[in-house]
Amino acid sequence: MVTRKEKRNREKEANYFFEFLKIQKHFFKDLMNNLKKVADHRHQSYITYGPEVLLFTMMLKNMTGLKSMRNMSERFNKEECIKNGG
Repeated sequence: MVTRKEKRNREKEANYFFEFLKIQKHFFKDLMNNLKKVADHRHQSYITYGPEVLLFTMMLKNMTGLKSMRNMSERFNKEECIKNGG
């Protein structure tokens, strides 16, 4: 039986983003390719990020339970998140 302290220590060591990517690659192999195929009706001069980046970011926001893009920026623009994502 795992104690609460052991469980907390394991959770600290877990890289949930990496685990999510493993699941995404296993069950949704074509997700990014499908997101790239979404029609983008924005004027070309305004496009910095493709539709796949915008849609995947929105999916991450919703999966983490964040309510707004501003909230997501505040939560994810931390040194540990930047280090884990790069």
